[in-house]
Amino acid sequence: MSLGKNLAMVGGALAFVAGVVSLATQKPLAYHLFNAIGIPFPEIKSIVIAILGIIGIIGGLGTIYFANKGDAQKTMIAGVAGLLAPCGLAILAIVGGYLMQKEGK
Repeated sequence: MSLGKNLAMVGGALAFVAGVVSLATQKPLAYHLFNAIGIPFPEIKSIVIAILGIIGIIGGLGTIYFANKGDAQKTMIAGVAGLLAPCGLAILAIVGGYLMQKEGK
């Protein structure tokens, strides 16, 4: 496995986890992470969090699927959808897709 594929898979998994946490707790994963270190995080309406959580789950699963297939462009697109689950760690999916694209040339 290449570095790009590995990064994309980790980013997709993080987006999936962030989406599941958003749906389960009605608060984004970033809220829990920031509160754990004592930094306040703004409140967001729970319906918005639920919608973003669903999109994050779909984006995370799409990133993992397209990374396995080796499709760099679709991996990056799914990574952008995964970023909508409010957790910035999903940026790894986009970086991984970009590296996959560069490795393919």
